[in-house]
Amino acid sequence: MKSYINILLQDIKKITFKEHLYYWILPLLVLTILMTLYFSGIPQLVQLVCPSENWEWGILENLQLVIILIILIFSIYGFINKKNRILKLGFAFVVVFSVFILLEEMDYGAHFAQLIGGEKEVILKQYIPHNIHNVGNNAKLFKRVVILIMALIFVVAPFMESKVENPYILYLIPKPRIIIIAVLTIAADLIPRLIVAYDIFEDGGLGVNINEFQELMVYYIFLIYLLQLIFDKQLQLKK
Repeated sequence: MKSYINILLQDIKKITFKEHLYYWILPLLVLTILMTLYFSGIPQLVQLVCPSENWEWGILENLQLVIILIILIFSIYGFINKKNRILKLGFAFVVVFSVFILLEEMDYGAHFAQLIGGEKEVILKQYIPHNIHNVGNNAKLFKRVVILIMALIFVVAPFMESKVENPYILYLIPKPRIIIIAVLTIAADLIPRLIVAYDIFEDGGLGVNINEFQELMVYYIFLIYLLQLIFDKQLQLKK
């Protein structure tokens, strides 16, 4: 355990001021503002985060879409700029998967169709497919799979670098500092749940979807991981 902590502390010492901004200052600031608005009890402010007509129109949900779009843009950049064929294939997969997630999060345009079309939304729905992640028990299943993947990549893998020889696996291992965002991701789920559970402040309307704060951080941590793979990590193949 001490060796793990030492590895983390040594890596944190290398973080530049710019990296401090996007590893914890910016996400913490955004989460604080969003939760303050959401739990403010002031209808006009709550509506910004979670509109009563459709919470999918709020800042929280649309910030998720923005992050996914940025992931898509950078994954295209990675695909274009990486020369190794296997890495190109990996980034091509991320491009396709990002498009899929973006479409799923916006219900394939249904949110915007309802916002723009009003009464016409009912007619538009017949041309828009239903998302997959809200069918049956898929949401819980997907969440469990994502949590497991995140635990392996962002909590376990950073401390396994010395035990790995395969250059492709080494390339995929993130820097230990990413655990900072992993902690914020856990906090983004626990804090609003505890606030609601102990009735500290009135729930702003998400109800069972209170994990949307955590979902925002899930996309954010994968964005930072992608940036590490593109700009910080180098594939070291043995000659």
